[in-house]
Amino acid sequence: MKGRIDWVLVGAILVLVAIGTVAILSAAAPLPVYSRILEKHFIAFCIGAILFMFGLGLNYQIFQDQAKIVYAAGLTLLITVLVAGTVHKGQKAWLKLPFFSFQPSELARLCTILALANFLENRLTRVQRLSTVAGSLALVAPMVLLILAEPDFSSTITFFPMVLAMMFCAGANTLHLAALIAYGAIVAGFPLLWTLLSLRPKWIETSSVAAFLLRINDFNLSFLITIAGIFVLAYLVWRALNSARIFFPGPFFAIGALIVSLGLLSAVAVNKHLKVYQRNRFVAFLLPEADMRGASYNVQQAQIAIGSGGLWGKGVFSGTQSQLGFIPERHTDFIYAVIGEEMGFIGSISVIGIYLLLISRIVHAARMSRDRYGQLVCIGIAAVYGTYMLLNIGMCLGLAPVVGVPLPLVSYGGSNLAITLFSMGIIANVYSRRYAFY
Repeated sequence: MKGRIDWVLVGAILVLVAIGTVAILSAAAPLPVYSRILEKHFIAFCIGAILFMFGLGLNYQIFQDQAKIVYAAGLTLLITVLVAGTVHKGQKAWLKLPFFSFQPSELARLCTILALANFLENRLTRVQRLSTVAGSLALVAPMVLLILAEPDFSSTITFFPMVLAMMFCAGANTLHLAALIAYGAIVAGFPLLWTLLSLRPKWIETSSVAAFLLRINDFNLSFLITIAGIFVLAYLVWRALNSARIFFPGPFFAIGALIVSLGLLSAVAVNKHLKVYQRNRFVAFLLPEADMRGASYNVQQAQIAIGSGGLWGKGVFSGTQSQLGFIPERHTDFIYAVIGEEMGFIGSISVIGIYLLLISRIVHAARMSRDRYGQLVCIGIAAVYGTYMLLNIGMCLGLAPVVGVPLPLVSYGGSNLAITLFSMGIIANVYSRRYAFY
């Protein structure tokens, strides 16, 4: 058994859970529902431990054999929550069960990884074709759209890096992946740009380019002129290169112009459907001083807490920012700020180090996997939790917009903790079966 279990992985998981539990105990202490929070946390950990053992003990290849059922189960959960879910903070994202509530999107994302890994593994000889990329996106799209319908934007953020990482490791065409990255950058970048321009009226007054860019954030004449200009520019570049005897296929430029145009179209749609609180989060990220008492308050208080912790921290239960309630959502989204204040630089940098160790062991399990399916599952899970870590810590430090994602294994959240431990059990399973005779 010693050689079959990755004890470094298990140790990293337990240390993160222990740090998170201590931080939750401290952060939630002043709250009137303190005992209820602790009860739910320990119940979630017990359920997660059972799921970890289940994921470890059950041959992971059964998920490949039953990929269609796994995928259908994920879709069914998301449809069920839209029909019979409980509304909380404006989101219909929870199923109320007899003894606890459950967030189906957490399990649906894992189901997507297991199904997508099977889809790619079955198409390894055709993975460089555009049809495989399109098929992968078509498989993921229903899950994303159903989660967005809740609406729960933060739960969909990890899908994009997850799909990219899995397709890259499956051997997808680099140009196809570059096109997806370009599309994603345009969709995410332009709403940020338009928000920034709206906050800088002097730029609009002094720059015709800035004024034009701001005008295209709607389906208007400026937008149509921009789309036409993109195709004209692509044609002119193609002609210029041909004149210089640098030959590229014409469709290459046409497809590039189409990707940029679709990206802009999607960016406009995203920008129009951003809710007020989501827009305010962009404002807090781009121009914190614009609303210090509103959207920027959370990040400001988190930064003050982390900065005041010093090298060794103020001590557990002794953080003024957390104990006096200055840090909002301190036991969930901003748990890292509590760690930074009470455990100091040593504690906060240790959390990052242990996370990097955890991700490296997941990647190691992928490298040691006996088949491509197990490898792709590990890579998908590594991408999800790596993205979670970067976004959560980044938003606490003011390096990323506040997107409302937890710090897995550390933040309070029963569904996230239980499904994360289940995912880690599957990783441990892949590692334990790395030799054919197991």
